[in-house]
Amino acid sequence: MYSRPFRVFKNSMGQANHFLITTLIGLDAVEDGAKKRDDFPAKWEPRDVSSSVSRSKLYIMNAAMAWTVDNLDMYLRLCNTKPALYGMEEGQEIGGTGHSVYQKFKTVSDRHSEAFPEGMIAYIDLLICWRNRLIHFDADNKLIPSSARYFDEVKKNSINDICVEKYHLDVAQMLERFENKNSPSFKEIATLISMTIHFVEKLDETLLKEVQQRSYLEDLLYVMLKEDKKHHPSVLNPRNTTPEKRKKKLKQLFATKGVTEEFYNDDGELFLEEVVQLTEEEFLKRIQEERDKKETKLEEDE
Repeated sequence: MYSRPFRVFKNSMGQANHFLITTLIGLDAVEDGAKKRDDFPAKWEPRDVSSSVSRSKLYIMNAAMAWTVDNLDMYLRLCNTKPALYGMEEGQEIGGTGHSVYQKFKTVSDRHSEAFPEGMIAYIDLLICWRNRLIHFDADNKLIPSSARYFDEVKKNSINDICVEKYHLDVAQMLERFENKNSPSFKEIATLISMTIHFVEKLDETLLKEVQQRSYLEDLLYVMLKEDKKHHPSVLNPRNTTPEKRKKKLKQLFATKGVTEEFYNDDGELFLEEVVQLTEEEFLKRIQEERDKKETKLEEDE
């Protein structure tokens, strides 16, 4: 099972490596003599085709890096929107990071470090720092000490690194490019894209296991009935049906949002059994009253 934020992330990332390869093949064709089509609505007359192709490849690498980080940022933000995957404390911490994707990444990686294979956090750390150095003027982000130590061990061949073994990545060369604020090579950016997708996949799996199911399902149902009602006819209708049938229909409705059968624990099952006893109006009224109480309490605390 994957969450809604993960599906949005995956759809947005698309086949990033495939598109990157396609673009580079197209640039190689240009260098080999491919011409602009007559109906292309722009002037293109480079003085030095080879130089233009080389600089365009660097641009594509930088753009792919920026796109990957922006999609990671989008996922981390979406996890904090209802139905939220973060717990209250983690959600508040994420909310306090403002526009910093790096601080969001640090928050989740510190809290869920045990969920990731060795070295994965170091690669995402490198991705974000590298992107900031290339995209933001005068940025000089440095790797966190644990990431720097990990890459030092990889360079010494004292630990087995999946990217070195699987992709034959030259880590020393990659880090040299990073330190010199140069663009990544194709192999380097392709590796960083792949590691980012795996990172989000692992984080999503962990958050779904840890989420408070009652709150998550309650918020999900509220959003579906309140904000997207025309696409989701009410299943909370006690007339001429049984609680068992309503529960089955409710699970089918949640399945359209990626909530599969293996997701439910005792807390989730108990929520379903309780909510099928309500009409849609009763459910919406109950949730609204609970939210009003929370807002009143927050105002009083302030």
